[in-house]
Amino acid sequence: MLALTAGCGGGDAATARTPAEAVTQRMKDSTGVKVARLVRLDYGEKVFTPPAEDDSVALVNIGEYSESRTTGVLGATASDLTATYYRSNVPDELKSVVPTDLSYMTTRTITIAGSGTYQYRADRQDVPAGKSWLHGRSSDCEQLLRAIGSLGVRSLVSPEVLRKLAAPAPSSGEAIDGVATVVHAGSSSLTEFAIAAPHDDPVIADQFRKRNDLTQVSWQLWVGPDRLPRRAHLTSTYPMAEDNQPKTTVIEVDFTDWGSDVLIDPPPSDQVHETGTCLGPEPY
Repeated sequence: MLALTAGCGGGDAATARTPAEAVTQRMKDSTGVKVARLVRLDYGEKVFTPPAEDDSVALVNIGEYSESRTTGVLGATASDLTATYYRSNVPDELKSVVPTDLSYMTTRTITIAGSGTYQYRADRQDVPAGKSWLHGRSSDCEQLLRAIGSLGVRSLVSPEVLRKLAAPAPSSGEAIDGVATVVHAGSSSLTEFAIAAPHDDPVIADQFRKRNDLTQVSWQLWVGPDRLPRRAHLTSTYPMAEDNQPKTTVIEVDFTDWGSDVLIDPPPSDQVHETGTCLGPEPY
């Protein structure tokens, strides 16, 4: 069991000069922050197959889902996040044939430093009878995920990423939850956010680097007087995406209750199935 206890809400974070310093000071000694993330995927112009006689129109690039919502908590060494998925891009004429109920994709992911990642999927994919959770702890998977350069909720509170997000000079921002903010805004390629990590397969690593070079990210980061992040908005554009890949991804994250009390336990051991499959540290 990992116990995350409440911070006092002031103290060191109030004297921090940057968001990276503030988060480093606040996310220690088992403190955490609550997060809520909304992801919207845009696959570009929708393409329909020409309707033949007695044939229905088929959408070819609608994607597995178009939105996801993730809520949960991040601690200094652990996280507990649940994601739900939605299709909001189904045309009215196709709603009778394209399912919009994606509750079967609901995913809960628990990550604890030193213990690995535990994942519960509502569709029970790859989970044998009598078990509920998959468990993975491969160091090779962790290196691969770091090299991808994705902007997940945990990476958004990492010092490396925060230094880049907060590098542009701030301007006056809106009040969030009654707190005055300043906002840092900028843009770069996704390569700027990838964390250097060795990988056994140089071909795969090179593919990720090339994709990251072509993916442009623009962002806004709102921080309070204590320099702690309150909100992040990021838009990633990948012009070389194929029809089944999103051309644009919009990520909106709210951070609340810095230093809140949290308890993160691993699942019961008798409900866990060990797997060699790479498990992401958070729901997509």
